[in-house]
Amino acid sequence: MPLFSLSTPDEPAAIVAAYRRARFVLLCNGAFFVLCCVVAVVVRKMVGMPPALLTVVFTVILVLFGGDILRFLILRRKYRRVLETHS
Repeated sequence: MPLFSLSTPDEPAAIVAAYRRARFVLLCNGAFFVLCCVVAVVVRKMVGMPPALLTVVFTVILVLFGGDILRFLILRRKYRRVLETHS
């Protein structure tokens, strides 16, 4: 059993729908990441914390959204196979 057992659909229509949903989730996660970085920069300047705070924000976001990123990459590969098959 793999470490990350993400269930992904096998039907072409379901793959396309899941890929679009995963892409939307990834875009929302990216927007949240940018917002967190902006807040971290503002708080760092106000409080006088070291620049390593941004590294902490990046690491936490990567850990939190790592599953979503992995799911997107898997679905993107399946989506490209579907496009190649139906072209």
